[in-house]
Amino acid sequence: MDIESKLHHLTGLAREKSSERRRALLREVTDLFFEDTPKNGTGAHQQFDAVLSTLAAQTAQDARAELARRFADAPMAPRGLVMQLARDAIEVAAPILAQSGVLTEDDLIAIATEAGEEHRRAMAMREAVPERLSDAIVANGDDETLARLVANDGARLSRGAFETVTRRAETSPVLQAPIVNRADTPADLLGDLMSVVETSLRDRIMKRFETLDPAIAEAALAASHARLEARIANDKAIADARKFVTTRRMRKELDGSLLVRLLREGERVKCCVALSELADVDYSAAQRALDHRSPDGLALVCKAAGFDKALFVTLAILRGQTSTNLSADAQVLGALYTSLSKEDAERAMRFWRMRKDMQAA
Repeated sequence: MDIESKLHHLTGLAREKSSERRRALLREVTDLFFEDTPKNGTGAHQQFDAVLSTLAAQTAQDARAELARRFADAPMAPRGLVMQLARDAIEVAAPILAQSGVLTEDDLIAIATEAGEEHRRAMAMREAVPERLSDAIVANGDDETLARLVANDGARLSRGAFETVTRRAETSPVLQAPIVNRADTPADLLGDLMSVVETSLRDRIMKRFETLDPAIAEAALAASHARLEARIANDKAIADARKFVTTRRMRKELDGSLLVRLLREGERVKCCVALSELADVDYSAAQRALDHRSPDGLALVCKAAGFDKALFVTLAILRGQTSTNLSADAQVLGALYTSLSKEDAERAMRFWRMRKDMQAA
């Protein structure tokens, strides 16, 4: 009996109402497909596609999941069936989305736009993720999905995707290690993250800059500075705060006690501007030092600026990121400040200060 006759015989049995019989039929038709796979575009191939798609729609999820696993890496898998499985529940769709070469880039982009988060996560793990698909995943995915995509060396990211992920990484710790650890993350975007990541990641960024050609490093830091300044260029509160701080400097009132008073009075923008002047860093670095949940950035800024421990602890507590046990918090913060060497702080600050000094000159 030739393949079309066998398939015709099996489909004739598909009228069976028993779910177990339909499951068995699905397995038999699948086995027949792999026994003598017909060429793509032939009538037999199209007939297999129609029969398998129909049977799959009538069987339980675990049977469809088994079917998806069998067809996930099959280059001649019927396209209609693959598309059907790709849009199924994630327990079914995952292997298809992660492996199938039958799905085109446009297919995957459409699914990334329309399907759920778990579907995007499965696609983010593909051996190769082209730029356009990465763009779709970045535009629609949550931070966990983006972290998986960025950590995938086979994923190609456009400049726009890198910028979006970096911006989100400023407030999302789950994205920070993947974006810092990628070998092709643009250096200027790494500069944006210098003041928000934990110590080990900051060290990685600094090592990356130290291995760059000095001219490239300077250009990257200048681009970072220009981008961060552009975000605040039209902020009237910051402009007014800079005038306020300039006046206080002229009156010789720009010191640690002013920082404490401004924080206590809720003048956070003025405090950020004052801290940036005292520590000789740009506004963005000072703002992140005060606003970030971790006190590490503020400790670096304060240590490099020569502030004493008491001032750092006071600022760290007043910024509002500590618990209700102020005594315990003060001890922890004091220990952190003591353990940080001036040399380590200066090493990190060198990059922030370089960035501030590069006014696109």
